Amino acid sequence: MVEICSVSCYHVYIEWYAERKVGMAADFFEATQETVRGLNQTERQLFDYVVKNMEEVRFMSIQKFAAEQFLSTTTIFRFTQKLGFTGYADFINSLMVTAHSQQETELPDVVVGRGYSEEYLKNAMEAVRVMSPKRVDEVVELLSRKPNIYILTDDNTHAIGQYCERLFIGLGFHAYFPEAVYQMQNLVNRISGKDMILALSYSGRDATLIDFIERVYLTARPHLLSITRADNNTLENLSDTNFYVFADEVRVGSMDITSGVTMLMLVELLVYEYIARSSN
Repeated sequence: MVEICSVSCYHVYIEWYAERKVGMAADFFEATQETVRGLNQTERQLFDYVVKNMEEVRFMSIQKFAAEQFLSTTTIFRFTQKLGFTGYADFINSLMVTAHSQQETELPDVVVGRGYSEEYLKNAMEAVRVMSPKRVDEVVELLSRKPNIYILTDDNTHAIGQYCERLFIGLGFHAYFPEAVYQMQNLVNRISGKDMILALSYSGRDATLIDFIERVYLTARPHLLSITRADNNTLENLSDTNFYVFADEVRVGSMDITSGVTMLMLVELLVYEYIARSSN
């Protein structure tokens, strides 16, 4: 009974504290948008856990969070500092501010159920939230120069690549999407430093795609824009600009049916931003 009361009181205190501090702290995603790229693999996993479990993490003490992750409190404290916070209290305060802003978000009427439908939508919302305005500006500025766009995908994002090719061609770009490996290899010597490569791979570790990019880099240095998951993968590390998505990996037998909707959404948002600025 005492334990229940203490936890309840702690929650009440945290909510009260957030109300007082909500106007003083930055949204979690705004505060971390520039520091996330410097995280190592373990820290990336912690960051992903926080994003997907923010409602629970914001009520955790540093001891509870450390225990959940089988890490020391010192490691957690250093993690929060690596993200740019002064300490754990500052980190929690930022989560509270973000939780308040999320509560103000209106979900579409089509979302009528609970369970996975909510998680599915949350993944999309968080991917948009962590889009760095600075990187969006980089991409829009690059697109304004009308580069040739070479679209590369792995097997799971092939259909998205086809759509992107039609999208960019419709906007007046010279866009190329190799449908087969031999077509991709024929492009190695065609790509110049003025071009852009759009690489779409959730894992960020597709061997054929990575090998092709490394071969291109031997003779030219085009701008590499990639969209991957958030785990410090090879493709992200090769990229000039990277956006990352969250998704629950789903397999049916040997078939990977992990959702690519969020990845497609980020491409469309970049295109919409380019169109909006071009019309001004």
